Amino acid sequence: MNAFAHAGSPHTRIGRGQDAMAVAFRLIGWFATTGLATLGVATLFFVLLGSFTLSGTMLQLDNLAARFLAADAARQAQFQTIVFTVLGGAFVLIAFFRRASLRSAFEVAGGDND
Repeated sequence: MNAFAHAGSPHTRIGRGQDAMAVAFRLIGWFATTGLATLGVATLFFVLLGSFTLSGTMLQLDNLAARFLAADAARQAQFQTIVFTVLGGAFVLIAFFRRASLRSAFEVAGGDND
């Protein structure tokens, strides 16, 4: 028999579904890891501002929170735009350096149907 004889068989459809789920889980993991690395960069920034001490970091976060809450709505919106732009840029930069693992997420190992 040739490959076309079993093209619509339930076994082939199940295999394709399993391959799609495997790729989806790898993509979810890739995005989660990249997002957590981005948040880690932001956390490292505040730890750096706090002189690598927990008390200094908390003082810097308290100062930021007090100033953010005291600002008017326009300044808060401007600050949010800056923060999301910087975090988005960090995400893109980290994703660029992780591009090889993204490419490998789409590779499907050979199975019984090959």
